[in-house]
Amino acid sequence: MATIKNDVKQIILEISGLDGDIDGLSDDSTLSDLGFNDTMCRELAQRLDAYVKSKKLGTSIGSDDITTDMTVAEVVALVIGLLA
Repeated sequence: MATIKNDVKQIILEISGLDGDIDGLSDDSTLSDLGFNDTMCRELAQRLDAYVKSKKLGTSIGSDDITTDMTVAEVVALVIGLLA
């Protein structure tokens, strides 16, 4: 599960455009705290949808499943839940 968490955090960092590494990304930060807007959330959903589909056929994340008020931990939990 640590690998999935790290992968999701890396994707969040890439889309946010923030410098730093995943260890500095707090689990309780909301996406809006990281500068995400609705368009960025849709991009995150698309990237994570491709990620989960590459790991487990028949799984998907919808474009409205990720919102700016979600925390990093909630996004990670969403992905882990789909891959469980």
